[in-house]
Amino acid sequence: MTTKISIVHIEDYKNIQEAIIKGIELIEDDFKFKLQDLSNILLKPNLLRATEDACTQPSFVEGVLSYLTKKGIDMKNVSIGDSPGQIKTTASKIAKKIGLYEVAEKKGVKFVDFEKEVPIHETIDDAIVLKDYYVSKPVKDCDLLINLPKLKTHGEATITGAIKNYWGIIPGGLKAKFHLLGKTPAQFGDALADNYAWVIQNKPFRLTVYDLEKVMYGSMGPVSGAMKEWNLLLVGTDELALDVVALAIGKFKGLNYVPHLKSANRRNLGIGNLEDIEIVGISLEEAKKIAPKFKMPRKSMTKFASLITGRIVYKVTKKVPIMTEKKCKKCGMCAEICPAHAIDFIEDTFPEFNMKECISCLCCLEVCPHQAIKTKARGFKGLFYSY
Repeated sequence: MTTKISIVHIEDYKNIQEAIIKGIELIEDDFKFKLQDLSNILLKPNLLRATEDACTQPSFVEGVLSYLTKKGIDMKNVSIGDSPGQIKTTASKIAKKIGLYEVAEKKGVKFVDFEKEVPIHETIDDAIVLKDYYVSKPVKDCDLLINLPKLKTHGEATITGAIKNYWGIIPGGLKAKFHLLGKTPAQFGDALADNYAWVIQNKPFRLTVYDLEKVMYGSMGPVSGAMKEWNLLLVGTDELALDVVALAIGKFKGLNYVPHLKSANRRNLGIGNLEDIEIVGISLEEAKKIAPKFKMPRKSMTKFASLITGRIVYKVTKKVPIMTEKKCKKCGMCAEICPAHAIDFIEDTFPEFNMKECISCLCCLEVCPHQAIKTKARGFKGLFYSY
């Protein structure tokens, strides 16, 4: 089994839109679908929070829509949607703040908030964690799912990219509920791989345009980490292969250090071997010269984790939320989103974190609009805790 991925250097073209059109055209012979036969095309960007660096760029969405227009697709058959998982906001509100909603309106494309429709109860063949699963109705109904991820570090999942972006197809607060099933990095990796397995089993017609123009580094990902320019984009139809190529470009060796990629590769959910991936556009070696080295959060700790047993690893590497009172506005959003009810909040007071109940899902960090929550690994002190 092989797959084709295009690597495009954005600076070789007039703008991002032109680069995206070229990137998609380079792999058209790898399509498992005929665009003109499709009547329901859904674009799924990453709309985590209303800050530009945390989201797929509007220009990337516009580039995909320009490609579809060039191929004669009626924009009435196209929609854009996501579910950020925050209680007090929606994807459309985030899209309006970052300029993406304006792109949809200009192109005549409908914007959908996944959580506004009743979710569909589904089963996942051979699921490890997500035995009782729900998916957004717009995702269930679409003929072609176009995935628009952005490469970022992630406090719990190590990275968020092509596979992790599909976590957003689970509507609203259900994502937080499913976090309860993944109490360790390995378990959460299995949950992410389960979710991806549903996509593979139910959405055979897929396309991914991967935003690597600016990549988020460091322990504050996926919300407010440092940004590094890569000026690249990837296009393909196999999400595991795309994540593997993205990490290879960043000179990160070690698929097994990213739990959900390790789980997906072990279960043959896509192609995880570089030798089975045909690169078109610029070469992988050229891309490596362009992109600075991708720095994972606490990579050395992750390597150490492979040397000792899982329970000890969990105690040592468990990431816990740390609040900065100077930044906290006492809004209570962290307490509302916490699936483990590990945060106590009384109006006009600072939230209190109950670490014995904390499952390290870091939903609180992702929804905090004031960047008042950071994370740290417990380190060897964690060996002395019973939780």
